[in-house]
Amino acid sequence: MSKERARRRAEREAETAQRAAERAKREAETARRRAVRDRLARVLPAGTKWSRSTGPLASRRRKTFGLMLLGFFVVQLLTFVSTPDWGLRAAVFVVSLFAVPVITVLVAG
Repeated sequence: MSKERARRRAEREAETAQRAAERAKREAETARRRAVRDRLARVLPAGTKWSRSTGPLASRRRKTFGLMLLGFFVVQLLTFVSTPDWGLRAAVFVVSLFAVPVITVLVAG
């Protein structure tokens, strides 16, 4: 009977040690995250909040940006599907990168 009790005690102690190791690992990870957050808090200005601007102009700007982004990807997709030449694909990509800001200004103006 004492061998059985000793075996169960050893199992309990092993389980307790495993839980303690897991808890220490979680606490170390939490401390690491807190340290990173504190470093960022020292670098970033205090009170900086990232919020989505609301209102009709902001909504229109988001819609315009989304449509421009969609158009850019559609042009890239159509070029990729219709053209096997990588040089032409790269040229369309570069021209599109330069054209998107220009078109955005023309549309927003």
